Amino acid sequence: MDSRRRTLAVLGSAALIFAAAAGVVLWQRAAQGLARYTPVTFLPGFTDKADSAARIEIKGHDGSFAVALTPGGWVLPERGNYPADFAEVRQTLITLQQLTTIAPRTARPDWLHHLALDDPPKGLGTEMTVKDAGGGVLAHLVFGNVEQLGGNAGTAIFVRRPGEMQSYLAKAVFPLHGNVGSWISHSIFDVGPGRLQEIVVTPAGGPGFAVGRARQLDGVSVLRPTLANPNYNLINQLGFAVGAFSIDDVRPASGFDFSGASLVEAHSFDGLAVQLHMIRQGDAYWALVSAQRAPTATEAIAQEAATINARARGWAFKVPAEKGVALMATLAELATPPAPKQGSISLTGMPSAPPPRQ
Repeated sequence: MDSRRRTLAVLGSAALIFAAAAGVVLWQRAAQGLARYTPVTFLPGFTDKADSAARIEIKGHDGSFAVALTPGGWVLPERGNYPADFAEVRQTLITLQQLTTIAPRTARPDWLHHLALDDPPKGLGTEMTVKDAGGGVLAHLVFGNVEQLGGNAGTAIFVRRPGEMQSYLAKAVFPLHGNVGSWISHSIFDVGPGRLQEIVVTPAGGPGFAVGRARQLDGVSVLRPTLANPNYNLINQLGFAVGAFSIDDVRPASGFDFSGASLVEAHSFDGLAVQLHMIRQGDAYWALVSAQRAPTATEAIAQEAATINARARGWAFKVPAEKGVALMATLAELATPPAPKQGSISLTGMPSAPPPRQ
């Protein structure tokens, strides 16, 4: 009986193997009869016209804006002609020239939402139009979700042509961005984690405080006033907000009232002082930026401060909400220790436990 059972088991296994092999052969033969998709340039002819680009219009779920070429360079007209990030303009035009379809995707209108390709502003898609100086359309597309290709193949993005439902997955040299923050020149000031010595905060209401360190390799060791159990998470967030300062939007400062602003002063080890006047308007945090050098600082620092002032004068910068909350912190919040949390970022830019106070 045992030998019969073994024989039956062997024969059964063999049958399964032959059936699977036959299935593979049939599938391969069937696949040979299918038409293979040939990748194509998504915006044919744009390569020959890209040098004529003078305006890029972007319309998304959260609003619309434009980037325009002027004699002084690329600017954002709706933001008082604030300078645009030339690298973003250049990378976008390169990507549009080389955007190549990988494969067709859905053509069902009710499925486009899942790829973030439905028409803005009600839908999640982002519509981009590139025009020449005379208003002629050079390129027009809707783009949506990004997908990382396997290995080192790079990035792909879902795209379609306006007025058409057929979508495609296309290989992109650089990501396409529909948020205005990606198009703004972010070079305002640089007081990075290794350079930052002290931050002095004077809230609009209530007492102020200062946090800092004695040496560049130290953690936070200077607190004024001295606190029994300070909120080191907040201290780290404050250091990160200054050391990695970034902006989401920009507007002419004349449209804001900064008379009751909180003041944040960041001092570097080499004598640069940056002032941030902070206000909250609705859910948004806005900053005025200025700079000066310490009396003992070098002429190079004086020149850096002058460059910052020339760049920032007359502008209000929208700060990411998580950084705005830290920059407008109060002494009461600093004196309230949070629940234990791992992986916070210190003034030195390295995750660490709270160092002892001096």
